[in-house]
Amino acid sequence: MNHFELIREQFRRLDPSASHELNAPPSVADLYTPADHESALDTDRPLVIGDRGMGKTFWTSALSDPAARSYLAGVYPRLMLERCDVQVGFAGVDMAREGAISQEIFSQLEGRDGYPAELIWRAVIYRAASKGTGLPQHPSFNSLLKWAAEDAERFQNSLRQIDESIFKEGKRLVILFDALDRLGNNWSEIRRRSTALMRVALAFRSYTGIRLKVFMRTDQASDPSMFAFPDASKLTQGRVNLLWERRDLFGLAYSQLVRAPAVRHAFGEVCSSAVGLSLPNGSSLPDRIKHDEPVQQEIFAAMAGPYMGSDWRKGRTYTWLHNHLADAHGRVSPRSFLVALRAAALQRPEPTSKVFDARGLQKGVQVASEARVAQLGEEFLWITAALAPLADLRVPANRDVFLSRWEDHRTAGSIATAAHRDGYLAPVEFGEKDGGATSDQLLEALQRIGVAETRPDGRINMPDIFRVASRLLRKGGIRVSTNLS
Repeated sequence: MNHFELIREQFRRLDPSASHELNAPPSVADLYTPADHESALDTDRPLVIGDRGMGKTFWTSALSDPAARSYLAGVYPRLMLERCDVQVGFAGVDMAREGAISQEIFSQLEGRDGYPAELIWRAVIYRAASKGTGLPQHPSFNSLLKWAAEDAERFQNSLRQIDESIFKEGKRLVILFDALDRLGNNWSEIRRRSTALMRVALAFRSYTGIRLKVFMRTDQASDPSMFAFPDASKLTQGRVNLLWERRDLFGLAYSQLVRAPAVRHAFGEVCSSAVGLSLPNGSSLPDRIKHDEPVQQEIFAAMAGPYMGSDWRKGRTYTWLHNHLADAHGRVSPRSFLVALRAAALQRPEPTSKVFDARGLQKGVQVASEARVAQLGEEFLWITAALAPLADLRVPANRDVFLSRWEDHRTAGSIATAAHRDGYLAPVEFGEKDGGATSDQLLEALQRIGVAETRPDGRINMPDIFRVASRLLRKGGIRVSTNLS
């Protein structure tokens, strides 16, 4: 095989569907560490906001795993992660090791037993922090909460005692909270319990040894009532938005080539020819290839050609791919990016003098669109019902034409009814009252999560990453395919 064939074969072997949970943390070989993600791992930054697929659960599982955390400590030395012990307080799964609580247990403690949500969260923290301290241990959350409620001063003094002990040892205990959208069966429950956690996180900013770190969905963070309590701005002003810049995505893709021994030499030859850079020994990516966009662009042009057509008017391949995978907020998930590259590598007939061609990259966006809409449907169970009536609509479209599709199908009301009947979360814009949902609120929900956007002229548009799979049309846009296999 020549260099391009070896690289193409490696992209074909990518597994973008791989995900990580607490019981299956990423291996060190799976870790790619964008410079901008340092703040997301900083134990002094308690609130991290991100969309699905941006890495919230990935970083939760990596931080909770000693081997992965040790590697991250070397990459981000400023964070001093080698001094940290990490426990999980909530992750949306069954009650797990070291004190993590499940939604079912939380509901029983709050609903059946009447304990306040804030006290439950403090009990989660105490249970995670008190092991091996000599302080009272309790066989269940119920007995712990009973003990805590009997004497609030004693309970808080015990937490402070643990905190001081950790600090004197030169350590930090970091307690992670993820998947807050699984805290309840409706927005009212989720909002109440999440807000209680935010109150506790604010209170623990005064602790020196114990740190809380909360990974939250973007739509929850945009709910004003989530932070409707005094001094909440001390949390929100320091929030970290978990994003993947274009350079991070291409760096991630190139790292897949550097780490594969059979392909490393081939990729090195491409880099040497394109930008005069030699790859050092080992599996790390040189900083210029990791961070320098003009360098990345030249390397990608060597693999895919510089343009999507005969000249610049069709767009440069480097910027074109990112632009067509971006949502309305300009965000691209790493999974979408790798799905697109894999599909482009699988395209037939194969180009002979490069890794990808323009047809392959277009196919990549088609396949990534299907994958992204399916991924979004796992998080927002109402999204399929919202997008189905829009099929064959040409965008950008006048607002009234766009909304009329939903009005004709009574989509907003049907979503609200189905969510209430089947027990899943409707768009937060609908509020808590049944039957009050409107098409305007549904459009607002799509705009909030980046699926739709309002153009300066007032027309409604949908980015290609959602448009193609949803079968909407756009003049001159990527063709809607009926067979993406």
